[in-house]
Amino acid sequence: MKRSLVLAALAGLAITIGLIAYNGAPTIGQSLLAVGWGILALMAFHLLPMLCSALAWQRLVKSHWHGSLWAFLRARWIREHVADLLPVAQVGGEVVGARMLTLDGLDPALALASVIVDLTLETTTQIVFTLMGIGVLAAQVHTQGLLVWVTLGAGIGAALVGAFFWVQRQGLFAWLESQLKSITEKGGIWRSLGRLDGLHDSIQSLYAYRGQLATASTFHLACWLLDAGETWLALYFMGHTVSVMDALLLESLGQAIRGAAFIIPGQLGVQEGGYMVLGEAIGLAPGVGLTLSLLKRVRSLLIGLPALACWQFIESKTLLAQHRDS
Repeated sequence: MKRSLVLAALAGLAITIGLIAYNGAPTIGQSLLAVGWGILALMAFHLLPMLCSALAWQRLVKSHWHGSLWAFLRARWIREHVADLLPVAQVGGEVVGARMLTLDGLDPALALASVIVDLTLETTTQIVFTLMGIGVLAAQVHTQGLLVWVTLGAGIGAALVGAFFWVQRQGLFAWLESQLKSITEKGGIWRSLGRLDGLHDSIQSLYAYRGQLATASTFHLACWLLDAGETWLALYFMGHTVSVMDALLLESLGQAIRGAAFIIPGQLGVQEGGYMVLGEAIGLAPGVGLTLSLLKRVRSLLIGLPALACWQFIESKTLLAQHRDS
């Protein structure tokens, strides 16, 4: 499995390099450099959707655990960038995020349950966000062919999320508990979570609080909308002023494409191709969409490398403490 993820990441990287070469590496490089200090504004702005995601996670477990906002913000920061920057696909980031909360005192089963439910809500609100983008795309009379494919993809995504929610309620994780016990005993990243007894019950208890689910969903939807604002700001610093609706279209459908390719680490290549196609739908040259994708990766790298360093520092500190106690 690990080898296949590395191969997928290498294939995505090769596609990205090919797209850069095809569109003119010097031109792309100059466009990125032209952003200049604007990258700092993008990094600062990205803290807003990250904060909304942390608030959603915190509200989700409010009745079970009163962890600080900083604990959730740090966990979200690390969770997001482990998934973006390491060849672990999406699941690796979620497991590490749960691990961070366990180190802050949350029960391991409840920590993993919170990630599972949080991810379900995040994906559900992403579908709402995608439908907003489809609504904008439907007004583009020259992109009807693209509209059909995007709508079909959104429908499939909605069906998959519905199925995932249904199996959670039907006891999928009650069965997985026994499987995870043997996995944690073998070591690896799953072992860091500790015992997972009661995972199914923890998931059901989180779903029992409808008000908290609604609040968490609202924060997640706000996060998606803020991501569209970041896209508008990035294009502005690139010298391309687009409407708010066009930025929403570009980000919502771009994120939908990323979500469909979740198995590819960092969605390398897929994100670049998606922004190129969608950029053309709103009148941008393919190179502009490619540069936008690369600019987002630069921002992710600048925020993410400290997150990875923080994660390793926390784990090293924990191991030293365990060694002293043994």
